[in-house]
Amino acid sequence: MTDERVELTKRANNRDAVFDTAVSNLGLPKRTNPVGQDVLGLYRDPTAAKAVIADIDLLHKFEDAGIPVPKFLEAGPRKELQFDPHTVRAAIVTCGGLAPGLHVVVHSIVKRHKTTYQISSGKVYGVYDSFRGLCDLALNCTELNPEMTEEWLDHGGSKLGNIRSPKSGPGPVVEAITRSLEGLRIDILYVIGGDGSLYMAHEIALANPTRSVVGIPKTMDNDIMWVWQSFGFDTAVEQATHVINTLRREAESTRRICIIELFGADSGFVSANAALASGHVDLVLIPEVFNLLSREQAEQYIEECMKHLQTRVPFDPKNPHGVIVIAEGVERVLREKGVEIAGVPVAKSLVVQLKELMESRIHDAHRGKMEAFFNQPRHNIRAVAANAHDHIYSDRLGALAVDNALAGYTDFMISQWLTEFVLVPLRLVGNRKKSIPVHGMFWKQVVSSTGQPLSTAEIPPQDHD
Repeated sequence: MTDERVELTKRANNRDAVFDTAVSNLGLPKRTNPVGQDVLGLYRDPTAAKAVIADIDLLHKFEDAGIPVPKFLEAGPRKELQFDPHTVRAAIVTCGGLAPGLHVVVHSIVKRHKTTYQISSGKVYGVYDSFRGLCDLALNCTELNPEMTEEWLDHGGSKLGNIRSPKSGPGPVVEAITRSLEGLRIDILYVIGGDGSLYMAHEIALANPTRSVVGIPKTMDNDIMWVWQSFGFDTAVEQATHVINTLRREAESTRRICIIELFGADSGFVSANAALASGHVDLVLIPEVFNLLSREQAEQYIEECMKHLQTRVPFDPKNPHGVIVIAEGVERVLREKGVEIAGVPVAKSLVVQLKELMESRIHDAHRGKMEAFFNQPRHNIRAVAANAHDHIYSDRLGALAVDNALAGYTDFMISQWLTEFVLVPLRLVGNRKKSIPVHGMFWKQVVSSTGQPLSTAEIPPQDHD
C-alpha cells in the first residue's frame, strides 16, 4: 500500500476527517487572458478537478462515510488571469540536490513568460545559490531570456546553482526572503526543489499573501509525496542501469564481486528500478526493508543475504561473479539501529564493511577466495542532461506552472498525479517522503529478479505460521 493511499484510507475511516485539497487564490482583480486557446489549448474551468484516488473500494469508503471524495484542481491555462502577463515580475530558484531536467524546467518557465505570454516591461530573474541567494536577491540574480536558457538545455546540473535548504529553521530565512521579494517587487516565485525546499516554499507563501509561490517538485530519488514520478527519475534510472551493466562486465571479466552504491537517502526507488531494468543484479538493499527490522532482525537478514550470495556467486563455475546494488540510505538506517557486521558497528563506510565481509565469506566453486570492489557512481547519474521522456515532462511542468501562477494560484506545486496534471497544496508535501511498499507487487518483482531472500518485514502477517 502506498504512503498516499494509507493516508487516504485513514481519512476515509474517520467520518470527521476532512481532506481539504483546495489551493489558495490571491483574489486580485481579474483580467482576460490575452493569449487564446488556439495557442494555449482549452482553458480549464476554475472548479475543474480530478479525484485523488482511482481505487473503487476506497471511493466507496468516502461515500459511505459521507466525506467528499478528495480531489486536486486540474492544472492548465485559465480564461482569467490575476497578474498582467506583460508587466509581471518573476523569479526562479533551484534548490536541493541535482536532477536531470532542471534546465528544461527553467527554460520552459522563461519561454512561457517571454514568448507565449509576451512579457514586455516585466522581468524573469534566475536566482543564484538557492535560498541562500534568495535571501539577498538583488545581489544574486540575473535576468533570463529564452536565448540564454536554450543554451542550457543540453547541460546537466543547474547554471543557477543548487544549495541545500538552510538548517537554521525557516523563520529568519523566510523573513529575509520576504524582504528580498519586496525589494525587487517580485510577483511570482518559482521554487524547483524537493520536500524540504517545498516546505520552505509553503512557509514563504504564507508570509507573502499577495504573491504567487509555485513549487515544481524535483528529486531524483522519486520520494516526494503526491507526485506519480518526479522529473529526472527516468533519466537517473537509465543512467544507473547503464552503470550497473558496465560494472557487471567488469565483475564478470575479473571474476569479482561488485558493490554499487546509488542515491536514495530515504527511499530505494532508483536502486530497485535500475536493478530490475538491468536484470543482472544478485542483491538489492534498500532503506525501506531495514526501517522495519529490529537490530537483531537486520543482522540476521544480512547473514541470510550472505548465504544467498555464497550460492549465487559461484553458480557458474567458469564465471564466478556478483553484482550488489545498495541505496545510500541503508547505511544510515543500520547505523541508527546499532547494527554490527562481523562484530563491528556499521559506520560511515558500509560498502567497505560489506566488501570485507564478502571477501571473507564468499568463495568460487573451487573454494578459491573471491575479491570484491565497490563503486559509488551516485553523482554520475544526476548531473546529466534529461532524456527525451524527462525533457518533455519537465517542459510541461514549467509551462503549467506559469499558466496557473499568472491566474493567481499560490502555495501549490504542479504535479502529475495518476495520469493528470494537477495543483497539489504545498502543505500536503513538505518534509514528507514516499517509499517503496515492501509488500507490494513491484518490490516482489525486484526480489524475484535477484532471487534474494525475504526479510521478516517483507512477509505479510497472514503468511506467518
